[in-house]
Amino acid sequence: MICDKCKNKNAVVYQPHIRSNLCRECFINDIRERVKNELRQAGVNKNSKVLLAVSGGKDSYVLMDVLSDYFEPSNIIALNITEGINGYNRREHAEQLKRISKENGVDISFTSFKEEIGKSLDEIMVRNQSVSACTFCGGFRRKIINSTARNASADYVATGHNLDDEAQTVIINILRGDLIRLVRFGDLPLKVSDKFVTRIKPLRKIYEWETTMYSFLNGYKFQEVECPYISRRPTLRAKVRELLYSIEEEDPGALLKIVDNFDRIAEGLRKTISLDSNLPTCKICGEPTSYGRDICKNCELLLESGILQGELLRLNR
Repeated sequence: MICDKCKNKNAVVYQPHIRSNLCRECFINDIRERVKNELRQAGVNKNSKVLLAVSGGKDSYVLMDVLSDYFEPSNIIALNITEGINGYNRREHAEQLKRISKENGVDISFTSFKEEIGKSLDEIMVRNQSVSACTFCGGFRRKIINSTARNASADYVATGHNLDDEAQTVIINILRGDLIRLVRFGDLPLKVSDKFVTRIKPLRKIYEWETTMYSFLNGYKFQEVECPYISRRPTLRAKVRELLYSIEEEDPGALLKIVDNFDRIAEGLRKTISLDSNLPTCKICGEPTSYGRDICKNCELLLESGILQGELLRLNR
């Protein structure tokens, strides 16, 4: 089958959401242009300083590969965080990240929950099994990434959230009735604290299967092992993910419709809902916390686990 775009080379990828057959080169260019278009629509300055949060997975590779072409590589800092999950965090993934960063001219730094918090995720879960590992992991990762970007004077934090992640988050926040989070979320997220570095998600319109194929066609060997905590205790996100995949199979393009429609709704919500200019700060670590809270969720979890015993959290660097 011939590529629908160049009409010359053999097609190797079929995009069911637009019914398009593409050759390797046209597919890779399609992904790159869609990512760059997302950045342009968000008004992201090409000369900005950006911190890339990279896990070592396929989305991390695509993020670094495309953004090192959009931004000046010297203005990019990559950050990898080791959670401390037995059988999941592997040395070879870190070594590959080092190699790929060097090839793209990007500086990369490494840290871990053990270094930042004093405990690995596995050690935290031994102390507190009433809360899901994803609750601990997501909150602490965001906190470490934001504080690192702020200390590096970065203009943006870029994460590898893809279309699948984005659609899941929209549905989860609707199910929870979290209007404030919905307003803050989207293609043009509101900045509700001077301590938050503006977060961008350049892959938010790229399917996960597309990042997988992009990585495969470029010879990138990405991490294939799923976090064991997801299978042990499926979260609401895992359940929503399976539901959305079944909908997408029946109606290709459904995930794109969810995110596109949400962006339009979010734009209208931002015009009608007013938020305080700044979130309050946590009395323990000094980082932003939710409205009406004196202690942030991360510090609360550490207190409940007996890990934080009155001293200042070491995340307040």
